[in-house]
Amino acid sequence: MINVDNKIRNIYYMLCYSFNRELLTEKDVASVDSETFKNIYNLFSIILNLMVRKQIKRGMNRDYIENGESLNTVKGKINISNTIKTNSLVNHKIYCEFDEFSENNQLNKIIKTTLIYLIKSPYSGNFTKKELKKVLVYFSNVDEVEVSSINWKNLFYNKNNNSYKSIIVLCELIIKGLIVSDKEGTEQFKQFLDETALHRIYENFIKEYFRKHYHLNAGSRNLSLTEEAVEYIGMMKTDITLETDDRMLIIDAKFYDHILNPGRFLGSKILDMGNLYQINTYVENQLQKTGKDVKGMLLYAQTIDEPPIDIKVPINQKDIMIKTLDLNNDWDHIKNTLDGIANNFINNTF
Repeated sequence: MINVDNKIRNIYYMLCYSFNRELLTEKDVASVDSETFKNIYNLFSIILNLMVRKQIKRGMNRDYIENGESLNTVKGKINISNTIKTNSLVNHKIYCEFDEFSENNQLNKIIKTTLIYLIKSPYSGNFTKKELKKVLVYFSNVDEVEVSSINWKNLFYNKNNNSYKSIIVLCELIIKGLIVSDKEGTEQFKQFLDETALHRIYENFIKEYFRKHYHLNAGSRNLSLTEEAVEYIGMMKTDITLETDDRMLIIDAKFYDHILNPGRFLGSKILDMGNLYQINTYVENQLQKTGKDVKGMLLYAQTIDEPPIDIKVPINQKDIMIKTLDLNNDWDHIKNTLDGIANNFINNTF
């Protein structure tokens, strides 16, 4: 398990890169109280606070919401059935159904509910709660929502609310984390997030680091598969691909409880061969497709009970590098590891 109890500040930086590059500014970091880094809840709270404040400056998302109400004058469509059911005619009113352009939509409801959860949480500090209450004022016309009713996978985004995506992802992590904590009383980062979310944050962090500091194209790349193969196994794509005119580095980011598995001999430990085959397949595919000098790298998040790894393995005359990134170390060490990867790629000195 990756222990981050004493390295919360590193996770703050990771999440800033992963969710919203605009958050990682000297002004924002300077405005964060030291209380923020005492536990994972303050960490998530202050990031949510920064993200929501920036969204409010852009403008809160509004949608046409279907409403129904007994009115003295006609508005929208008259609903005769509900007029009778509600005895509206007794008060000289009619029941009308109409659309209202309002911020009281599902996305804003989720944000408000999350803010209230954090304000009520015993894990949030006084400074954090004070900052969250300032943001909550902007949601006075928004209702709360029952968290069990939220279908996180079916939330709808369009060009008008696309900037909400990262905010809602963070709300989901917070809501699920607080529920887990209330039952188990733990603040372990691994238990706070599921494995899929951890991998996504870790992968996005590395991508955004290379983009921000080295202006590298660090996107994912689809592999060339036949139509028949895609039909049965789906589209395959790399995690992170760095590329120049003549060379390419494919990085497969791995965030696991453990890196090494038991070997054939007593007490021996070996890497997961499936991961090696996977990165080798990626390299082979892009080598054939592009003709460039293609190298591969497995970049594992370092675990607390396994040794660091920094080796190069030649497979079929292709270089596969295996490294670990120690998220428990200080931030400068993390930066140095990523800077080393970027500079070796840029200068072709692997």
